Amino acid sequence: MDISTKIRNYLKDTGRTQTYLCRQAGLTSTAMSLALGGKRRLRLDEYHKICKALEVDPGFFLSD
Repeated sequence: MDISTKIRNYLKDTGRTQTYLCRQAGLTSTAMSLALGGKRRLRLDEYHKICKALEVDPGFFLSD
């Protein structure tokens, strides 16, 4: 499972939305939608912002 899918599943499991994540991480909805939809890769800085916004360790979505 790729990172984007893991993040989407985590949002669903925790009852959070992409809109919430965009606001907390300071990313545009277009960038988030494309990244979580698998249409573009997350940049490292974006990934770190997402992890910080979700209050998870950066390794959280990297492990199986």
